[in-house]
Amino acid sequence: MKKIFLILIAAASIITAQDKDPYKILDGVKEKFGQIKDYSVDASIKVDVNFLRVPETHATIYFKQPDKVRLKSEGFALLPKEGLNFSPTKLLNGEYNALYTKSEELNGHKVDVVKVIPNNDSLDVILSSLWIDSKKNVVRKIETTTKRSGTLTIELEYENSSKWGLPSQVTFSFNVSDLQIPATLSGEFNNPDEPQTKKKERKNEPMTGTVTVSYENYKVNQGIEESIFDDGKKEKTKN
Repeated sequence: MKKIFLILIAAASIITAQDKDPYKILDGVKEKFGQIKDYSVDASIKVDVNFLRVPETHATIYFKQPDKVRLKSEGFALLPKEGLNFSPTKLLNGEYNALYTKSEELNGHKVDVVKVIPNNDSLDVILSSLWIDSKKNVVRKIETTTKRSGTLTIELEYENSSKWGLPSQVTFSFNVSDLQIPATLSGEFNNPDEPQTKKKERKNEPMTGTVTVSYENYKVNQGIEESIFDDGKKEKTKN
């Protein structure tokens, strides 16, 4: 019932704007990403969260279609849930309703804004808005509303316009509760010199943060051994 209500609201707000086919726009993004069989890339991860001090992390990320992913880092890599296994097409798997809303300019690029509502009620995602550069078939911004973690905003930059359309930088804006924070780091939120009144005020405030992931040295479609992904499973089960 909630999903039908969302569709009706979205449709009512854009009833005069449906002069482009949203499914064709989304298919262009999927086709472009579908050319990528696998890739590895060096990544630098910077976390900006109030009251939390996290050093910059350097990592290597491996991806293989359809959804295999592995991160090898020097230390603990603090990322929102969508940060590691992120791809624009991840939001476009399965059945969904798509609605074209408008065209606008975003950071100097002409984009089409498309809303995507999954048909699967079991998914955590309720609604996603995508700002798509239809000329290059890449997504430049995503706002995703989830059932458990509120709204996640993702902004993507493409410094080098390669044929693969892989980003040079991705910035995630999120609620801090969406981060997987280990107990050893959670204490960093507590400043012993901070007045108790200030701590109480902060406790009642929603805390947000950003994670910026910069990518370089992409190696695309060069083949990645299955053992790269198997090693991660072994490490988790090792005693």
